[in-house]
Amino acid sequence: MSDNNDFLSNYGKGGVQGDTGAQVSVDAPKTYKYEQKSGFKKPETKTAYADTKKGKPIIGLAVGGAVIAVIVILLIILLPGGGVALPDFSNMTLTQAQLWARENNVLLNSESEYSDEVAAERIISQDKEPATRIGRGDFVRVTVSLGPDLSITLPLPDLMSLTSRQIEAWAQENFMTRVRITAEFSDTVPAGNVIRFEVNDETAVDVVRRDSPVYIIISKGPESEAATVTVPDFKTMSVAESYAFAAENGITLTMIEEYDDYIPAGMIISQSVKAQEKISKGSEIIIVMSKGKMITVPGFKGYSQENAVSLAASLGISVSVTERYSSSSAGVFISQSISAGTVYNSGDILVLTYSLSKEVFVPSFVGQSVDAIKLWAQELNKMGANIKIDDKETTYSGAPIGTILYQDKTNKSVGIKETIKITVSKGRVVYVPVLTGKTIEEAIEECELIGLIPIFIKESSDGIDQGIIWKQSITPGTEESEGTKITLHYQP
Repeated sequence: MSDNNDFLSNYGKGGVQGDTGAQVSVDAPKTYKYEQKSGFKKPETKTAYADTKKGKPIIGLAVGGAVIAVIVILLIILLPGGGVALPDFSNMTLTQAQLWARENNVLLNSESEYSDEVAAERIISQDKEPATRIGRGDFVRVTVSLGPDLSITLPLPDLMSLTSRQIEAWAQENFMTRVRITAEFSDTVPAGNVIRFEVNDETAVDVVRRDSPVYIIISKGPESEAATVTVPDFKTMSVAESYAFAAENGITLTMIEEYDDYIPAGMIISQSVKAQEKISKGSEIIIVMSKGKMITVPGFKGYSQENAVSLAASLGISVSVTERYSSSSAGVFISQSISAGTVYNSGDILVLTYSLSKEVFVPSFVGQSVDAIKLWAQELNKMGANIKIDDKETTYSGAPIGTILYQDKTNKSVGIKETIKITVSKGRVVYVPVLTGKTIEEAIEECELIGLIPIFIKESSDGIDQGIIWKQSITPGTEESEGTKITLHYQP
C-alpha cells in the first residue's frame, strides 16, 4: 500500500521518479497524428429508385421473400431433426399416443365419441395422415373411442324362440352388457331352450337399452338326464362362453395358453375331449387357448430412434425412448430394457436408450451464484453426465457472497466427465468496529453500514447501564467478510 501511495503522491505533483532520480512529466502528454495517402478513390454513391408505376421491383422482392419463407418452413419440417413423422395412431390406446407425443414434443389434443367398431380408449382417427411430418410443438388432434353407446335402444327379440347360443350371439352383436343366462332343470322344456325371461327395466316394452338388465333361464332338460354332459365344440366359443358352459353343466375346465402363428389371441386352439362326446358331470376338460403369434424382441443396435420405434410398432411392441449422455456420439443406440431374443409379453414396455452426446456445452456462470452452476451440473448428471464443480477457491471481493468471480472452462464444449473450477466471492472485507458501550440502535446502524449481521443476547453485567452493549464476540479491528454474524451481549 505504501508503494502505491508514493506513486499517487508523486503523480499528483506532476511526475514520477525513475531509478536515476530524473523526473518524467505527465502533465501534458503529447498527441501524435499520422497521415498516409493512398490512390484509393471512393466510388460515387448512386441511388436507384424503383418504377412505382410498374411495381415490378417491389413485386419481385415480395415474391422472392415469400418463396424463401416457404423454403425455410419446408426445410424446418422436412430436414432430419426439424420435424417428426406421425405414426398411425389407430392401433394405439390414448395412453400410448400421449407417451409418443410427450417424447417427440408434439401437443396432442383429444376428443371422444361413441363407437361400435373401436374398443374404448382406442384411437378412432387423427386429423393428420400417418407419416406426415410436423414441427415439434405442433398440435395433433385425435378422436378416442368411448366404446358402444349404452343408451341406444334395440327391439327386444322373441327370446322364447331362441336357444342359449342364439341369445348369447344377439347380446354380443348388439353390445348388450347386462344379459345374464342361468339354467335349471325342466321336464317340459327341452334342454337349451328358454323357460322364462325377465327385463328389469320399467321403461322397456318392445325395446330395451343396451344396459337394460335381462335375465334368461335356460332349460337343462329333465333332471334324470343330468348325469351326462354333451361336450360342445369349444373352438367356436369364446373363453367366457366356455367357462359359463362348464359352470352350468358341472364340469371342470382347465385352461392352457400357447402361442400360435395363425389363431388370434383369446381363441381356442384345441380341447382334450372331442365335440359331441358325452362325459359325466365333474369330469375335467383341458382346452388350449391361443396367446397369438409369439413376438421375439429384436436387437435394436444400429437402428435410429425413428426406425426403432417404427419396427417395434410393426411387431406390436410398446416402446418408450429415453436419452442419456454417454461416451458415444449423439443419436447412437446405447441399450434396451428387454434383451434381444426374449419373448415379448403383451403389456410390457420396451425402453430404448440413445446417446444425447459425449460432450456438454459449458456456459459462463461468472456473475451468477454458486447454486446456479451446481443446479446446472446436477441436471446434466441426472442424464448420465459426471460434471463436478470445484468451489474450494474463494477470495474477498466487492461482489456479494457466493458470487462466481472466475470459471476455468466457459463457453465451450467439454467431455461429460469434467471438473469445472470456480473462484467464489467471500464478499468484501470489513473491519469489526468497537461496539461495546453503545446502545442497541447504534450497534444496528453501524453493523448495517459495514455489512455485519448483529445477533443480540440479553445478559446482565455489573456496572452496565440498561440497553448498553458490554460484550462482543469478535475482537474490534479483526478482518471479516461482509455478512459475518457478530454476537452482542447487552444489559437488560
